[in-house]
Amino acid sequence: MLAVTGSTAAAAVVGVPALVRGGLPEAAAASVPEYPGADDWVAAGSNALGDTRSSVSAVVIHTTQGSYRGAINHMAGENGVAAHYVVRSSDGHITQMVRENRISWHGNGANDYSVGIEHEGWVSEPGQFYTAEMYRESAKLVQHLCSRWGIPKDRDHIIAHSEAPGATHTDPGPGWDWDYFMKLVRGQWVPSQPPAPWTVADSGFTTVSTNRTTPPQTAKTVQHLLNEHGANLEVDGVFGSVSAAAVKDFQQAEGLVVDGVAGPKTFAVLVVTRKSGHGGDAAQAVQTGLNKYGARLVEDGDFGPATAEAVKEFQTANGLVVDGVVGPQTWEWIA
Repeated sequence: MLAVTGSTAAAAVVGVPALVRGGLPEAAAASVPEYPGADDWVAAGSNALGDTRSSVSAVVIHTTQGSYRGAINHMAGENGVAAHYVVRSSDGHITQMVRENRISWHGNGANDYSVGIEHEGWVSEPGQFYTAEMYRESAKLVQHLCSRWGIPKDRDHIIAHSEAPGATHTDPGPGWDWDYFMKLVRGQWVPSQPPAPWTVADSGFTTVSTNRTTPPQTAKTVQHLLNEHGANLEVDGVFGSVSAAAVKDFQQAEGLVVDGVAGPKTFAVLVVTRKSGHGGDAAQAVQTGLNKYGARLVEDGDFGPATAEAVKEFQTANGLVVDGVVGPQTWEWIA
């Protein structure tokens, strides 16, 4: 897991058609992905690399805790961390950053014998980022690694970052569907879409501030709710100084502590009960929040049948009163 958003300039992306790779000179071949299904090569920073090795016996699954490009930018810099591959959420686009036979600093005590694969996304927003496209393309990559290096296709050898020896991270978290992923790795049938990870949600409002990097769907939920109360924010999923100023305005108007932090006490006043037939910014906030957990709703502010059904599924999965109404208790789990 890389807790980064990344603004450092990355090395130029090299995309060479697979048909010409076999005839490249050695120097040029070093900048071409080893896995035929990879799209780009961007070299990792040199201080994240160790010695070469003759064997690999495990694959470590990571989550970037940031954007695809941000993770690549960070690992391309001299930041002392790099996985071998990075997979994009939206379409499974893959960039290689470290040769497979090279040790890199990605998996704690598993560095010496493993290949690391970073997946764009956030542990707390698996339904938004752990897409079918990502699972499928990552599984194909793992198949390649298992075939090339003789790695068994089982959970003893394909592990979470959190399962690596000496791990201090939690990724890819409980929202990563290991059953779905491992069936893909083994070439077994799976549904076209993974099941919604509803139960990753937890009770209690989150805290959103400029002092921490806020996952984008969570930031968008706050922005929609602020707009419901009269703010005129661009809903871009970035909780920066403009969003914090809107929180302060809201807090001052409601007699709350004015600190620009959307914490539990502010959230409790910010949320608005919504149900079937309602619309507007608060309804969009509901849809945005539910999409963190796999609702796959169009965030259009129309609280129609699809949104109502998603609310009921969410409530059922988390042991809440099942009425399709997003009131204070359901909001605590969504936001």
